[in-house]
Amino acid sequence: MTLSKTAKKYGIYLGLFLVCSCSSRMMTLTSYDEIRVGEPIATVVEKNGDPYAVDTKNGSTEYKYVEKVTSGNRLIYENHYTIYVKDGNVVGKTSVQERRPAYDLIYQDDPNHNQYP
Repeated sequence: MTLSKTAKKYGIYLGLFLVCSCSSRMMTLTSYDEIRVGEPIATVVEKNGDPYAVDTKNGSTEYKYVEKVTSGNRLIYENHYTIYVKDGNVVGKTSVQERRPAYDLIYQDDPNHNQYP
């Protein structure tokens, strides 16, 4: 049995999609908890991917990651992770959970609704 060119093409696209989706790296609460003080930052970046921002303050560098937790197309909350680095090694870390801003159900439209103008 031979496959048509179209079937082969879709098979290749499906394979590439699966490889790309399985290899995505991002910071999660579990991977954040696994980071240890003294660990090289190169290892952290290798496991979790590139941070969205890198800032230098007071002689140390801050690597910032964000994890967005959604339900369907609605954002539930965001976890903001900051890794503090000095001389190429992790010296500290913090996390903050941010929720969507509240709105008045009676007098305002939901600014977080996907159809909001």
